[in-house]
Amino acid sequence: MPAGTTGAKLLVTVLFSRTLPLIRYEMSDTVRLGGRGCPCGRSFTVLEDIEGRIEDVLQLPGKAGEVSVHPIVFHHVLDQAAASGWQIIQEAAGLRVLLAGLAPGASTDGVRTAVAGALKEVGVVDTAVDVRLVERVERTALGKAPFVRRLTGGH
Repeated sequence: MPAGTTGAKLLVTVLFSRTLPLIRYEMSDTVRLGGRGCPCGRSFTVLEDIEGRIEDVLQLPGKAGEVSVHPIVFHHVLDQAAASGWQIIQEAAGLRVLLAGLAPGASTDGVRTAVAGALKEVGVVDTAVDVRLVERVERTALGKAPFVRRLTGGH
């Protein structure tokens, strides 16, 4: 991929591991590459941003079929609104937005309006947004708090 472009997946090759060299190991992270070289002196290509995983992309209704909604759409709104983290849960009736506390100046109504507006900008229609305050977002057994939990079953 050219510098500044976000790719759909990442392939990694690590040859310096003597016990387990990785050759074209596929990761589902979507990343944006920077230029070559780093202030530390290494000459390799630099990752500018890790935008999320393919698994976190939601399929929501649009005017002409389903629209793929990347978590970056939510980051722009929710990173400033939540005091200690956030999570989107896809449900049959729409999206539930969990906010672990509110940042100063933020409100649940304001967040609902902002999320609905961000979804409309990317072409999503007929998707209800329910915003709820929680003490903390749910973590996986490995201790990670995923940004998005997709609808299971038909999607």
